[in-house]
Amino acid sequence: MQSLTSCQCSVCCGCFQQHFTIAVRDKHIRDMVCPVCWEPDINDPEHLNSYFSTLDIQLRECLEPEVYELFHKKLTEQALIKDPKFLWCCHCSYGFIYDGDQLKVTCFQCRNSFCAHCKKPWESQHAGLSCEQFQSWKRENDPEYQRQGLAGYLRDNGITCPNCRFQYALSKGGCMHFCCSQCRYQFCSGCNNPFHTTCAVDQCTVSGLHAHHPRDCLFYLRDWEPSRLQALLQVNTHTYLCGVIEQKDEGGQQSDAACGAQTQPGHAGLCEKHYREYLVSLINSHSIDPAPLYSSNELLLACRRYKVDDIHTDGEDTFTYYTRLLEKLMDEVPLGDKVPRKK
Repeated sequence: MQSLTSCQCSVCCGCFQQHFTIAVRDKHIRDMVCPVCWEPDINDPEHLNSYFSTLDIQLRECLEPEVYELFHKKLTEQALIKDPKFLWCCHCSYGFIYDGDQLKVTCFQCRNSFCAHCKKPWESQHAGLSCEQFQSWKRENDPEYQRQGLAGYLRDNGITCPNCRFQYALSKGGCMHFCCSQCRYQFCSGCNNPFHTTCAVDQCTVSGLHAHHPRDCLFYLRDWEPSRLQALLQVNTHTYLCGVIEQKDEGGQQSDAACGAQTQPGHAGLCEKHYREYLVSLINSHSIDPAPLYSSNELLLACRRYKVDDIHTDGEDTFTYYTRLLEKLMDEVPLGDKVPRKK
């Protein structure tokens, strides 16, 4: 019988070999866990290193030489991803180390070029411009970009994995629990905070898979009416079906497909869900705090969520109480430090 150091399960040698042979050949490095209890959770880098150093010894004895070699290749790729100079090609998803200082990078695999900073396909107009200036130029001058409208904005400002920096041309408004296909990191697509089952937050009473979201995360603001989000921005544009691409979970299989929901009048050709996402992206980019528009119940809920003292003192009238709570919440609890902002 074979046992891993991460759990108490025992597996016969034949099943152990078959499980890890399939995992090495067909799955991700983070899927190489116990076939019985699926432990450990190897999102923690320190846990990852100690686990694989022991697993390496066990696999060396039971895997075929070519499978064991592939295992080491995947371990090497996993280590490279942690290098700050590691880049993913936006054209073919090939990864490599780039040690230069030029914005324009040419992929060794497909020979196409992209920007080392914003990871967008390289265009000659980007030369001499910052990434923000180039995106501004595209919005103002590129007819194709303008034709795509806000759906194009959501796609071009899609999801970036905070762990390996791989970029997805997907809407954040799909499932907020996002799992990166490259490194298997699980995070909230609205604020980039990690999803986990073993919580390190003090006094957290939530069990099971969850994340801790700041109050300006799309996770909370997606339930607000567009008119309420517009009130934060003080801003107020038709196709028939929303064409924003998002990740969908269908029968346990994840696929990328157009939203397909009915668009709403005055929502720039987007369905209400994706129009809300667009408004929240503007709110986040300008670091606008949603707390001043909270109802009294929302304010109390937020204070309890973020451990703000909400005791009602003797002789304090209701207006003074809620005004004081709002000031405490905004003073003591910052907005999300991982929510994407303008640079």
